[in-house]
Amino acid sequence: MTDAHSASKPSWLKLLIPSLPYLALYIASLVLIGMTESQPERATTLWKWFMPVVALVSMMGGWRFSGEDAKEKGVYIAKQLLYWGAVLLVINLLFMGDTPNFLNAETQGFVIAYILGLSALLSGIYLDWKMSLFGAFMIASAIGLAFLDDNALLISLAAVLVAGVVMLLLLRRRGGKSSD
Repeated sequence: MTDAHSASKPSWLKLLIPSLPYLALYIASLVLIGMTESQPERATTLWKWFMPVVALVSMMGGWRFSGEDAKEKGVYIAKQLLYWGAVLLVINLLFMGDTPNFLNAETQGFVIAYILGLSALLSGIYLDWKMSLFGAFMIASAIGLAFLDDNALLISLAAVLVAGVVMLLLLRRRGGKSSD
């Protein structure tokens, strides 16, 4: 029994270590989504800092799909920089000109969450499925917070529960495959 336990340990680590950046994104996004409701001005500033982190995790997650030689990897980096650069440009347009006059900080936070969620979802479709899960989570959390605006803590707890169940199912599935 101890041999089976020690044999399954590396499969947990094999799944856990590459998933750590995504887990960090989930936790940070939960905090930011909750802050969007309670401290919208501060959350808006933090969203601006969070977006490049999401872009970096996305680029790292897709690196293994970027090709074998230096030219393919260079093209991958260029495409990712253009993609995430465009997303960051659109987000920053929300803070230019008269936009802050007709969108309050809370609304800007929701718009950022929607755009970032959609961008992560689309990035994940083409690169790494874990980024798609993160994008879907971002969109669902923003929608939930917008419709259930007084229940941010409840939504956050439900999201953590769902993320935990998904991770357990993935770990269980991965563990089952490695023992076959």
